[in-house]
Amino acid sequence: MSAGLPPNLTYFMSRLQGVSTSHFKIYPQNTGNQTANKIIRFELPSNSLMNLKSTRIFFNCTTASNGSEGARIPNDTRSFIDRMAIYMGGVLVQNSFSNYNILVHAQKALGADRCSDNTLTHQEIPRLTSYHNGATISNTESYTTPDVQLAITDFLGFLGSAEPSIIDTGLFPQITIEITLADNVIIPSITAAADQTLATTSTTGGIADVASGGANYTLSEMTMQVEVLGMASSMLDEVVQQRISQVGYLSIPFSNFFSFSSTHSTTSRFIINSASWNILWVCWSAAAGASDAAPQVVAGHKIAGSFVSTASGSYTGGFDVGKCTYDLGGVYNTNSERYVARCFNFEEVNANPTTVPTTFQLQINSANYPAYKLTIPEVYSLTMNSIDIYDKTRMMTLDQYRKNFFVQCYRFDLPESSYSRVASGLDTRSSSAQCALVTEGITSATTCFMFCEVTSELRVANRAIELIT
Repeated sequence: MSAGLPPNLTYFMSRLQGVSTSHFKIYPQNTGNQTANKIIRFELPSNSLMNLKSTRIFFNCTTASNGSEGARIPNDTRSFIDRMAIYMGGVLVQNSFSNYNILVHAQKALGADRCSDNTLTHQEIPRLTSYHNGATISNTESYTTPDVQLAITDFLGFLGSAEPSIIDTGLFPQITIEITLADNVIIPSITAAADQTLATTSTTGGIADVASGGANYTLSEMTMQVEVLGMASSMLDEVVQQRISQVGYLSIPFSNFFSFSSTHSTTSRFIINSASWNILWVCWSAAAGASDAAPQVVAGHKIAGSFVSTASGSYTGGFDVGKCTYDLGGVYNTNSERYVARCFNFEEVNANPTTVPTTFQLQINSANYPAYKLTIPEVYSLTMNSIDIYDKTRMMTLDQYRKNFFVQCYRFDLPESSYSRVASGLDTRSSSAQCALVTEGITSATTCFMFCEVTSELRVANRAIELIT
């Protein structure tokens, strides 16, 4: 009788008894210190009921400079990942796409990141005092003891989006997670400790001074921790076997990604072949992001120039409280320091936006999407309409969007399809989609990163798998 009523009008409760939870620590196959571009592999436990979304990696981190300069850990610990692949019985399931960390920061730029932990994931770059352990940073930022470890959580791809997120690994071949660490360029390198005052502009002076020698990092004591569940009844096994007997397999949809990058000059082209192409993420980086660089000050936030004395001659670095580059009252929460690693700073690179305004138009098999050229306000509006979930309390000005968070998003599926497990994106399998992103105003030699988010379907039955991309 109540089957036709919506959930908000229905009174019910379900009870499942005999449930137990536990956590396991997994060590990588290759132990010891890990440096840039190294490959790390973890094997997930077999014959276990595992919660994929609770997977996290703990590690210690040490930074070093190639001279007397300093170094900082970048925003978000997922910055250390350049590629992440998942194999099942030697078969590639999650595509090992490059620039994983770029996509992470692209989603963060729009507030669409689902990272649930801000305590262990190093969300901000410190200047002189660590926000992680409260210690003064003399030159390089490092955390070397077990009580100050950092963590990587909320992974993109299979671990973060597979539904259901609790799987019986006994149904799968051996699951191996392979992570390729990023290059040293992700580490912001700064000048000597004496110069680690507030920046004088967004790109020069103080902590924003570029070090000549560059910096590097080392990760150690890496472990993966997973949550394993137990059930006293065999109800889940019976449901699984019934489903396999009915259709021949279990269907597990998840988000997969394909990445493309190019030195953009009016047009960037790519080809995508997928059963359900849902979203295109696009972000732009200046040439400075590909080399050793100092942190970038986020527009509007504090730089040097405010004194506690009326006479600037009596100023000392210890009394510099800084001034906002927007109104001095600190509108839009800018009455604070805020930095972003240069390689994750996305910006509109247009030599003369007044004369030649920046416009965008996406072409798919020669069809324009949309049918008109988008200005920056229009493409931002389309972008936010393309995201199912984002932080609505987050404050960002249009100026910050153009200087620090210049990311676009184009959606091709139904809104909130991922929540209802509906693959409603573009089906380009019969003829691969020939795509081109055409712009006006963007300066040549700007790097354009493009990520195609697709819904892949993993079909599993008796340790045999089939992947439909």
